[in-house]
Amino acid sequence: MIGLSAIAIFILVLVTFGLLHNDFHFLTDYISKLGYKGTPLALWWNLIGFGLTGLLLVLFGFRYGRQINDKLVGTLLSFFGLGFALAGVPFDLANQSAAVSKAHIAAITLGLAAWLFGLARLGYNKALPTAIRKQANLTAGILTLCMMGSFLEFWTEPIAERLVFGVVFSWTTLSALSLLKIDNKRL
Repeated sequence: MIGLSAIAIFILVLVTFGLLHNDFHFLTDYISKLGYKGTPLALWWNLIGFGLTGLLLVLFGFRYGRQINDKLVGTLLSFFGLGFALAGVPFDLANQSAAVSKAHIAAITLGLAAWLFGLARLGYNKALPTAIRKQANLTAGILTLCMMGSFLEFWTEPIAERLVFGVVFSWTTLSALSLLKIDNKRL
């Protein structure tokens, strides 16, 4: 439920704050624009959109690792959530080389790297069910294609950002649902 709550809150606040921000375009702007330094409601977007969602993803990662009995996976997925939460440090559009701008980019990049390492661990852990391993490997492959498409300029970076978040949140949703199914069978 924690993972599903994180995704639901993020989508809800993204749509709400995106509609409230007159200068935000869902297909052409970075999601971070909602929290740029000096934009309306930036503090609330950064606290809820990045901060709260990220903290829920930390808890989800920890619980997921415990559920599959793999502390390293739990730690890596929790680091992704922490990176997501720390992306709430507002990007300074007026000074992209400012420390806060660099911290914003570093937080989400390092968090995403931790998530990919978590997927790699899942994909090659022979103690896990084949379905979990295949799902992790497929997800990593799709994510790689999304990033390569941006690098090759098949789509813009904001679209690549949406694709990356879509892949990460889809995996989180599917994993959370499968854990719920396992928990319901135990009851």
